Amino acid sequence: MAVTDFRESLKLNKLPVRGLVPETSSSAPATPVEGQLWTDSVNHVVRFWNLTAWKNPLDRADHTGTQTASTISDLAATVKGYRLDEFAAPNTAVSLNGQRATNGADPTAPTDLVTKQYADNLRAGIAGVKDPVRAVATANVDLSSLPASVGGVTLGSGDSFLATAQTTGTQNGIYTYSTSGGAATRRSDADAAGEILDGTMVAVAEGTDAGAQYIQTASPSGAPGSWTQTWTKFSTGGQTYTADGQGLELSSTTFSLELADASLSKSASGLTVGLVPVTKGGTGATTAAGARTALGATGKFAANVGAVTGGTPLNITHNLNTLDILEPSLREVSTGELVGGKFIVVDANTVSLTLAASYAANTFSVTVVG
Repeated sequence: MAVTDFRESLKLNKLPVRGLVPETSSSAPATPVEGQLWTDSVNHVVRFWNLTAWKNPLDRADHTGTQTASTISDLAATVKGYRLDEFAAPNTAVSLNGQRATNGADPTAPTDLVTKQYADNLRAGIAGVKDPVRAVATANVDLSSLPASVGGVTLGSGDSFLATAQTTGTQNGIYTYSTSGGAATRRSDADAAGEILDGTMVAVAEGTDAGAQYIQTASPSGAPGSWTQTWTKFSTGGQTYTADGQGLELSSTTFSLELADASLSKSASGLTVGLVPVTKGGTGATTAAGARTALGATGKFAANVGAVTGGTPLNITHNLNTLDILEPSLREVSTGELVGGKFIVVDANTVSLTLAASYAANTFSVTVVG
C-alpha cells in the first residue's frame, strides 16, 4: 500500500472523516506530538499522546465527573468488604437507629465503651470472673500433701480447686491439684500480682457446693501468697434450700413431691387426687352408687313414669346398684295422690311396674329409695 507523506496539516472544513485508522504497531511511535493517536496492537487499544505518556482514554484513573453507582459492577461487594476500622473516623455523632452493638470486649482505655456485662459486674462488685474450679475446700487442706478428695469431689491431676479456710490465711486461693499425697500449686491465672482482685469471682462446678459462686473481698497487696484472700459465697444461683422431708424432697437441685398412697398421682400437668378411701374421708368410688355402697348410705331415685299399658310390666331404671330397696312409691302427678301398683325388683338397677289400666306418660311419678 502506498503511503502519502504529508508535511503540512490538512484543513477539512468540518467534513467528517470516514474509515480513519490510527497507525498500528506493537511499539509506540517515536517523537510523538500532543494528541497523536496510535493503535497498540499488543493490547488492542487506541492510545493518545498527552506530552507525558500514551494514555488509554478508558483508563478510570483519568476520568473526572460523576459515575453512577449502578454502572460500577463490583461497587457493593467492594465496599461491603471493608472493615469499619478501615474507614475514616467520624467527626460527628453516629446513630445506630435504635439498634444494639453486640459482641463487644471489656473496656481498657478511659474513653472505651462498656458492655452490659461489664456494667452489671461493676454494679455487683465483680472485678473479673475466673474459669470455674471443680471443687471448693471450706476447711483447712494440707497443700503439701493433698487428700484424695476436696469438697466431696475426688480430684485428678490438673483439676483446680478453691481453698477458702486455710489455717494460714495467706494460703487461701485457687490451686491446681496434682495427686493424692502430692503438693498443690497456685493455678497459672491466679498466682501473680493483679490476677486476684477485690471482686474476683469463681464458680464451683461439683461437690458439696456445686453451683455456688465465690467472690474475693479483700484488698490485694502483691502476688497471691503475700496477703490473705477472703473468699465468701456470693450466690448459689438463687438461695440455698432445704426440703423438710414431709412430702417435699430435694435431690441435688431438683425438688419432688412424695406421694403417700395410690390415691395421689403427679404428672407434667400437676398433682391429681384419685380415689380416696373411706378410711381417709373419701368414698373409694367413681360413681354415686359406688359411693353409697362404700359408705353404706341409701340413695334416692325419682322420675316421671312413661306410658303404661294395662297388665304389662314397665321397667324403670333407677341405677341405685342395690337389690335392697324400700317399696317404691307411686304418685299421681296431677293430684299428688299416692296410688298402688305392683313393683318387682328386676336387678340391682331396675324395678318393673304393672298397673291394671293403661295410662299416658307422665301421669305418675315414681320414687325408689335403697
